[in-house]
Amino acid sequence: MAYVTRPSIVVPAFEIATSAIVSDIIDSLPPDPQLPSSAVIKRWARNLKIDTRRFVTPLEVVAKTGTVTERNNHALPAMYRMATTAAHDALKAAGLDHTDVDCVITSHSTTPATPGLDVHLVNKLDLRPDVMRMPATQLGCVGGAHALSWAVRLVEAMPGLRVLVVIGEALSTVYRREKNDPAGILYRMLFGDGAGACVVSSSDLPNACLEVHGSWQQVVPNTVDSYTLEVEPTGLHFTSEKWAPDGVNHLMGPLWEWLHKTDPDWAPEVVIAHPGGPRILEDATKGLGCSPELLRHSWESLRTRGNLGGVAVLDILARTAASGPRHGSRTLLLGIGPGLTGAAVEGRWHNPTAGHGGAA
Repeated sequence: MAYVTRPSIVVPAFEIATSAIVSDIIDSLPPDPQLPSSAVIKRWARNLKIDTRRFVTPLEVVAKTGTVTERNNHALPAMYRMATTAAHDALKAAGLDHTDVDCVITSHSTTPATPGLDVHLVNKLDLRPDVMRMPATQLGCVGGAHALSWAVRLVEAMPGLRVLVVIGEALSTVYRREKNDPAGILYRMLFGDGAGACVVSSSDLPNACLEVHGSWQQVVPNTVDSYTLEVEPTGLHFTSEKWAPDGVNHLMGPLWEWLHKTDPDWAPEVVIAHPGGPRILEDATKGLGCSPELLRHSWESLRTRGNLGGVAVLDILARTAASGPRHGSRTLLLGIGPGLTGAAVEGRWHNPTAGHGGAA
């Protein structure tokens, strides 16, 4: 058994409305009848159901053509600052000192650097020099759920271990005006930047919100090209196959089998689902056979912050904790990412001070 604390979330200062992005896309389109019309672009924007998101730099800086190095030089320091602040706040909220951390698990995909976020945190937070480090840079949207599943397995194997999970993303670095194919346009409107951190431990820490009973990871064979992130001279290029949004359905069978392995009657009461986009949330709702209301925090995260990549499930977990679910509610946290990959943790909502009278 493992406990997860309520995540600390940090988002950058620059709030960008979808309407501003749509205007930038339409105004910068070259005169080509083969490109989507302004009406089509506006319809795509409405279908995404995103109002705003936060970027590490203003839109005019994000949209400016430059090299991948120039883009990374803006994004990497900002991502480091957000992640460091989130990690500091998570430790403070859990009542832990920097010397209490035994392991740090990190994930960031769009700001490549060596050494990475893990080593940066050891130095900035003055973590113990012998702290165990598990850095990842290729997990993408599944990063938060995958890191939590790692942390849970470590804690189960080594009771007493305290694992700091930190995810940071500056997904605005994939915003490129010259990419005017449907994927290039859609992903400019989809992503947001942010960082999140929490602690996983075998101890019931002061702000623990989730008691985890099991963890799950899955790779769907022969789906390597579902979502890809490629390095090009003028920036990172994120793209996907047309069938990729349907990918969650490939994961539902194995997930359902795992959830019912020990309890044939398992049914979710609290769901923290990665908001990769409306289609993914709709299919997750159908696949889990649950009420759309259970994914309201996922929808709200998507609406106000866009797709935060691996940070998203931590943002939704924090939102869920703020709403005070009933103590003991069956809870599922699910992430989906490139590969096609999935990761999840399952357990009970932990809100003992609310007894059995909290909101369902």
